[in-house]
Amino acid sequence: MGTSSDSKAAVGKDGARPRASWRARLLLSCGSLFAFLALGECIARLREPGPFSLFDRNPYLAGELPHQTRHRPGFEGRWDSTWYRINAQGLRGPELDWTLAGDELRVVCLGDSCTFGKGVREADCWPRQLERLLQDALPAGRRARVANLGINGGDARSAHELLVEQGLALQPDLVLYGANVNDFPNAVEAVNQKVFNEAPLKRLIPQGILDPMNRSALFRWARSVYYQSRREQDWAAAEALAAASGGTPEESPAWARQRAHVVAIRDAAEAVGAQAAVLLFPYESQIYLDAYDTSAIDRLGALCAELEVPFIDLAQVFREHFGSAGEDLFLPGDRYHPNPGGYTLVARALVRLARAEGWLDEGPGDER
Repeated sequence: MGTSSDSKAAVGKDGARPRASWRARLLLSCGSLFAFLALGECIARLREPGPFSLFDRNPYLAGELPHQTRHRPGFEGRWDSTWYRINAQGLRGPELDWTLAGDELRVVCLGDSCTFGKGVREADCWPRQLERLLQDALPAGRRARVANLGINGGDARSAHELLVEQGLALQPDLVLYGANVNDFPNAVEAVNQKVFNEAPLKRLIPQGILDPMNRSALFRWARSVYYQSRREQDWAAAEALAAASGGTPEESPAWARQRAHVVAIRDAAEAVGAQAAVLLFPYESQIYLDAYDTSAIDRLGALCAELEVPFIDLAQVFREHFGSAGEDLFLPGDRYHPNPGGYTLVARALVRLARAEGWLDEGPGDER
């Protein structure tokens, strides 16, 4: 009887339990939710390439994103799904112990996040894969040296600046510039604007809130799953825009700037006796669709022909491989950045070019 009386006393006259009980249940629910999200964040971080880390850390020198174009020398940590290991020169990769002797084939790689290797391990970015392949292809007694001057958010201007500031001092034999199809206006860039910049998520969430969310691996995973689920719709939009595209305007200021910087890169390379080459990274739809906009490819290819600079259309390289192998070549939910397999194709294409040009038998700068 005492137990029954105590139980009744625990319930108020109106049948409701005391507030303390509701507070405890609320705290328990909040704690459970926090624990669930924390566990999800840890699992999502374990899925990202590189060592595990609890927090993202900004790897760039002082400046406001997205215009930072210099890494902090000696930085090591995770930022935006990528593990950064920055050497003393502020470049991704191991310390440069080049001897600058005649037995080295020295290569400087310029570009944006597709050269830096966003979303993949440093060993899987195309400059590092290229170094390994070149080493296997070189005659006995020669050594391949490849420096990655790529940086997330970079463009042709920052590529030229880094070449002048750091690349030329490495006395390169080859200067490889990885341009991106979104560097100047075309139908593919219009797809990017429609898919990403006009996405409901970006319209609903203020940028001041979205930026901190991007530092969460769980959010990055959820975002990639969402974009991956929309691949077919995005490709359909790309096909429609490609069909209606008039190409890049002849007098586009963006194209004029791109042209000027490519010319400057070529001239800076030639001034130290190096050979320049240009490769163009494609948008995902250019690999998987029958109809796609080629104006950026045609325009940059024509410029390289005019400048007598070798040019690699990576859209064609990727399309040929996809047609035979049928495998994905981009990071999940990402329309621009290749996965490790995609970067392998880039490195192989460059080795084929090097063989065709005779750069492996005698380095382009051997006359220095």
